[in-house]
Parts: sequence; C-alpha cells; structure tokens
Amino acid sequence: MTPFPGTDANRPVACGRRTMTGRLARLLAGSSLSALLLAGCGVRPEVITPAEHVQRAQADYTKIYDGYVPVDRPLALPDAIARALKYNYDAQLSREQITLQERQVDLALAGMLPRLALNAGYTARNNDPAAQSINERTKQVSLDYAFSEEPRHVTAGPEFTWTVLDLGLSYYQAKQQGYQSLVAVERRRKVIDEIVRKVQDSYWKATVASTLLPRLKPILARAERILEASREATRRQLSPDMPMLEFQREMTQVVGQLHHIDTNLNDARAQLATLINVPTNVPLALAKTELDRRPSIETADTHRLEEIGLALRPELREEAYKERIDRQDVYKEILKMMPGFGILANFNYDSNKYLYNNTWGSVGVQAGFNVANIIRGPRAISAAKEAVEVSKTRRLALSVAVLSQVNLAYQSYASAMEDLRTSRDILDVERKIGSVSRNARTASSLSDAQLIQRELEEIVAELNYYHNVGLAQYALVTVYMSCGVDLVPPTIELDDLGKMSQDIVGGIAPWASGKLPAVELPEAAPAPQPS
Repeated sequence: MTPFPGTDANRPVACGRRTMTGRLARLLAGSSLSALLLAGCGVRPEVITPAEHVQRAQADYTKIYDGYVPVDRPLALPDAIARALKYNYDAQLSREQITLQERQVDLALAGMLPRLALNAGYTARNNDPAAQSINERTKQVSLDYAFSEEPRHVTAGPEFTWTVLDLGLSYYQAKQQGYQSLVAVERRRKVIDEIVRKVQDSYWKATVASTLLPRLKPILARAERILEASREATRRQLSPDMPMLEFQREMTQVVGQLHHIDTNLNDARAQLATLINVPTNVPLALAKTELDRRPSIETADTHRLEEIGLALRPELREEAYKERIDRQDVYKEILKMMPGFGILANFNYDSNKYLYNNTWGSVGVQAGFNVANIIRGPRAISAAKEAVEVSKTRRLALSVAVLSQVNLAYQSYASAMEDLRTSRDILDVERKIGSVSRNARTASSLSDAQLIQRELEEIVAELNYYHNVGLAQYALVTVYMSCGVDLVPPTIELDDLGKMSQDIVGGIAPWASGKLPAVELPEAAPAPQPS
C-alpha cells in the first residue's frame, strides 16, 4: 500500500518543500523590503532651485505675451473689452472649466455601458502539479500521484458584465455631471461680467487722463518755474522773507497737488494697459469718447429690478443647479436599497493539452441584496433629503442677499447721480471764474501765480466732475450686475479678436443706454408693504 501522506516515507520530500518554501519566503520578504525602501526615497519632495524658478518665470513671461496683438488703431471701449476677455486668464480658465465639465459628462455617460474585459494569463512552474486523491470515507489513497494540468499553459478570453444597479447609478451620476457643466456656465457669466466692469472703469479713467494730461503738463511746468524763481529770490534776499515763504508754501501745495493728479492719471493708463495685455511702455491711443454724458436707467422700479435679479443672477442659478445635483443623491440612495441584478457572460480559452475542451463559453445571472441596507438605507435617504432642504435654504438666504444688493446698488447709483449734478454745478462756476481770471491776467491785474491757482481749481473741478461721471457709470454697471444682466454675450468666443469687438458693440449697447433686458416674467406682484 502506498504510504499515507505525512508518514516517514514522505518526510524528506516534505522537508525539501519546506526548505524551498522558506527560501521563497525570504526572497519575497527581501524584495518587499527593497521596494519599500526605494518607495520611501522616491516620495521625498525635490526642492526647486532658484535657477529653475527663474527659468519658469521667463517661460511664463514669454507665454503671457506670446499671443500679443499690437493695437493698430485708436482703442474704443468694445476693443478694450475684447482684448481683456481674450487675454485674461480668468476668462480662459472659466471656458476651460466648462469644456472639462462637458468631457466629464461624456465620461459619466460612458459609465452606463456594460463592462467588457479581455483577460489573458500565463502560468508556469518548475515541475508537474501532481497530487493524490484520498477517499473521504476510508481515508485511503484512491489514486496515485497524478496531474491534469501542464506546468506551463496560457488562458485568455473576453468577459461581459452588466448590472442594473451600476446602470442606474451611472445614469444619475451623468445627470449630476450635466448640472455641474451648467454650474460652470453660470460661473463663467460672473467672471466675464466682473472683467467687463473693471475694463469699463479703467477705460473711462484712461480716457479722462488722455483728455486732461495735455492740459495739466504746461500748468505743472509753469508752477514749478514760478516756485523755483521764488526760491531763488529768497536766496538772494530780494524780498521780505515772510510773505515770500507763505507764497512758496502755497505754490508747493499747488505743485504737489498737480503731481498727485498727474500720477493718478498715468496710473489709470497703466492699469488699462495691464487689463488688455498691452506692455505699459507701449503708447496707447484711445478713441474719442464723449466725456460729458450722464448715464441713466430706463426704470426706477426697484421691485422690477428685484424680480430680474432673482431670475438672472448667476449665483442663484448656480444654487438651483446644486439643488438638483443634491436631489440626484436621493434617487441614488433609493436605488441602492433595491436588490442588485446582473448578467454575466464570458468566453474562455486554455492551452492546457489535457483538457478535453480547450474553449468554452458560459453565461449566468446573478442577484444580490445587502442586508445592511435595511439599516443604512433609510438613514442615507434621509440625509440626502436633508441636503436638498439645506440647498433650498441656502438659495433663499442668497436670494435675500441679492435683494439687498439690488437695492444698495440702485441707491448707490442714485447717490452717484446726485453727486454728478453737484459736481457739474461746481464745474460751471469754476469755468466762469477761470474765464474771468484769464481776462484779468490779460489786463495785468492778476499775477501768474494767482492765474495758476485758478487754473488748478478749474482742473480739479473738471477732474472731479469726470470722476463722478465715471462713478455714475460704474454704479449703473453695478446695478446691471446686481440684477444678473449679462454685460456682454456669455457665449462669446475668445478666438477672433475682430469678431469679438463686433459682437461686443451690440452686446454693450443696451446697458450703455440704460435699457433693461427683455426678461419674460409673470405679471409683477404688488411690492410688499411694511405693516
């Protein structure tokens, strides 16, 4: 009788196997330790050297001005907005985020497809996989050492898997991702409007600078000459000290004020150049703009403005999409409570020559239910519904903030218009005083210093008036933004600069003339009255 496995006759073989197994274990342990040491060394961060920082900065600088298009004509406001949108990386980033979200939608839709995997494998060993068979009842050897598998063989075949649960979850995931792409669109609207508001404000300041700087420079030069002459006279003791010193103090204040105005006006041009991607050392010619204009809005009905704001504000639309995203989580949790059902199918090949059938196909159906979902499921559904309620409350809280912003924006606009009217009256008076002063200087009844003082006061009044015009325009744009009105078409393409300018001309015309968008709203309910 063949000895029973584990008797003395088999011990040498068993010892040989244990020795081989021990060597294999030590080899695997050494390999794992080496891999861990190499991995530990590999995760240490490498410090970026100063030379690499300089190289990176040079590459970024080149990239920023790589697509620079020179300004070949006097720059109008639509051209400035077009250049800002084309070269502003926030605008480019918002467009790329929309593209990314749309691709994520395609990826989520692909998750609804069944799983089709191609499997292949190769098995090799250094001897035959022989084994004995033991009779369960008698515990006697019923078959000598034998094998039915080659030491080396190849397996391959496709495997098809499709489950209803994965299909449903992928469906709701795709809907959520679709809403995420719409959220990205609303965020792009906000980014574009903020860029347009900045450009409009900077363009106006630069236009005022282009108008006043040519007049300011000669006055500043004359004031500096008079001040220097006064100091020279003091050094030579040609006049009493106290009156001359008081005169110098007044002229120093005048020169300082003129320098301050000159600096602010030049800063406005530099700020505009930065926004539209024009090097600050490049001369920038602006198109002629009517400075003496008063912006106005076609309605003073703040209740109507509030309704438009609640309908169009990007933040509220974003919250509405987020609520729908959270609602899909409720459906997903309900779906997870249901039993899983799936279909399995595969085709197999095995190069083992001892098999009677080397190729075979199989198909099956499986169903399963996670019993723990009886406890977890209702809690998960309740939490998902609570998230929806939180989204609604958050949107209502933001709606209250939007109503406040609309009213504050309109009040700021009304206050700016009042300041504009006051500054206009002051400018009219200063211009009359300036005309009288120039006539007096012609009649030699007014000194150069006194004339410069009058001209400075006139320029300050004019600058203050144009500044208030700009504030009124900025306040008007803020009213439109608080109502969610798009200052330029939100779908504008950023590729062709000339086409962008043409589209923006029509886009800015309504809000530049104070017109509100034609928003289809239900008949306005009466405004709530305080009790």
